[in-house]
Amino acid sequence: MTLSHSTDRPRNTPRTRPSRRPYRTRRVLAGASALTLLLTAVGACGHKDAGAAEAADSARSFYNGKILQVIVPYGPGGGYDQWARALAPYLQKYLGVATVHVDNKLGSGGLLGTSEIYDAEPDGLTIGDTNAGGDVFNQIDDTLGLHLDMSKVNWIGRPDGDPHLIVTHADGPYPTFAKLVDGGHRITALATGKGSADYNATVIVFNAFKVPFRMSAAFTGSSDEKEAFVGGKGATASLSASDALEITDKANSVLLMSETPFDELPHVPTVIQEAEKRGVDSGTLRALHALSDVMDLGHAFFAPPGVPPARLAVLRDAFRQAVRDPGFAAAVKKAGLFLEPESDAFLTRTVDTALGQRALFEELLRTG
Repeated sequence: MTLSHSTDRPRNTPRTRPSRRPYRTRRVLAGASALTLLLTAVGACGHKDAGAAEAADSARSFYNGKILQVIVPYGPGGGYDQWARALAPYLQKYLGVATVHVDNKLGSGGLLGTSEIYDAEPDGLTIGDTNAGGDVFNQIDDTLGLHLDMSKVNWIGRPDGDPHLIVTHADGPYPTFAKLVDGGHRITALATGKGSADYNATVIVFNAFKVPFRMSAAFTGSSDEKEAFVGGKGATASLSASDALEITDKANSVLLMSETPFDELPHVPTVIQEAEKRGVDSGTLRALHALSDVMDLGHAFFAPPGVPPARLAVLRDAFRQAVRDPGFAAAVKKAGLFLEPESDAFLTRTVDTALGQRALFEELLRTG
């Protein structure tokens, strides 16, 4: 069988017979040009992939032998300090740094330390364990004149699933949250500091349920707050579950500042359950749902704005490996902490959503 090239010439139309060589030459040249473009594109992709791999290798090797500083905005012994020190040897292991130095930078309810993380040299050698919920509320409230924009920081991850609670004295007049709401008396509420998530969440909850209150927040961390509460100060304290479980003989856990029940304390109602039971208005209910999301930020780690993307990727990868390490899981379990890691993407999404809901919180954040 003889194969012929098809044409668009109508049948029976006389065929002109130009030389076939130019046509074949044009096809060859066109094919060569296409091949050249294809090879150029493939080469460019190859160079791009090689460049990305080279940047990643360079970022990984950057950490070899360096010192990583982890800033904790609260005093030694509290939850933020515990998580940072528990993670330190595993960050060292997976980053390849010579050491991880944990620095407690106390002051202004955590705001001093958080500001120091935010303003640090963005070289990837300074990160921090911040009170992310408090940072978000402070940005929304904007009464402290802060320069921090938490939508611009580089989130690394969250190690914990440690919900926050309101507790009352075991031998006091408020064995339940209902008794607290219906008591009608002005109470004193303890919290770690005006910049903390616990402080702001307490203000929101008591305003939402119309509980008369005054805040007492002159503490450097949750360990100081617990000590004051156990010593008889205040009517309530706002603590993480791990902190509250350390003083179960002295405290009643009366409210979970979350919309999800906590397996370790199944009898404690959530703030949403109490709100629905009492028929709070729809706007307040939306605010309490948003509050629950913010409180789930937990003990969140971040790097300052401007860290080179390749180094940031190395930090995030080391964090992911650290929180999945069996040795780390065993260490935090022994310490009575609750491991439930979340990603940088979760933190970014939650913070951005909360900052977009400013109007829900503004009235409820008022303290007088």
